[in-house]
Amino acid sequence: AVADAPLDTDLDPEWKLISDRSDIQVYMRHREESRLKTFRGVTRFALPDEYALAGVLNDYENMPKWLHFVDDASEISRDGPLLRNLRFGTHLPWPLADREAVLQIDVQQKLTPEEEAVTMVLTNRPELIPPNPEYVRFPEMLGVFKMRRLGDDQVEVTYELVLDPGGYIPAWLVNLLMRDAPYFTLERLRRIIRNPEYQNLYYDYVEVRGP
Repeated sequence: AVADAPLDTDLDPEWKLISDRSDIQVYMRHREESRLKTFRGVTRFALPDEYALAGVLNDYENMPKWLHFVDDASEISRDGPLLRNLRFGTHLPWPLADREAVLQIDVQQKLTPEEEAVTMVLTNRPELIPPNPEYVRFPEMLGVFKMRRLGDDQVEVTYELVLDPGGYIPAWLVNLLMRDAPYFTLERLRRIIRNPEYQNLYYDYVEVRGP
């Protein structure tokens, strides 16, 4: 459902603009049936080598440098390069317990005259590995990470996230913390994607523009 949902906020009045700074717009949507809000960040920037984004997303060791609230990331298993299962860890200050998320990452590419995009759908899969007593596992998490080609080497990147961290953290505090996640994630991504180690790469499983 998330993958098919429109990412154009101009067409969906449920999304409210709550922040617009540094060319990054953050939107919020709150549905009455949920105590949690969904947050979405959108930004545009030049990306002449689109394989650089694939390089960043394959670099699990350095994901904490740009993914907000992520302190470690690792791959559990995969069913090909476009369907992977990952574990993310988050270290919280005492007295809060550390959290972890177990997610399935489904990469979907769309190449039509109307739109050229790569979308990663993040689905919660807590049952994939046994519980770790040192962490509280997220009981609910859903996300979308999308790159849409605009032309002239410009891309639009969207990061959307809603999660329940489990345990005792008030919903108002979760919403407050997650409000900043799309902004800081996209702001850091714009910078790290230009690092030399992510240039001139090639992956044969995705059809994007590069060297």
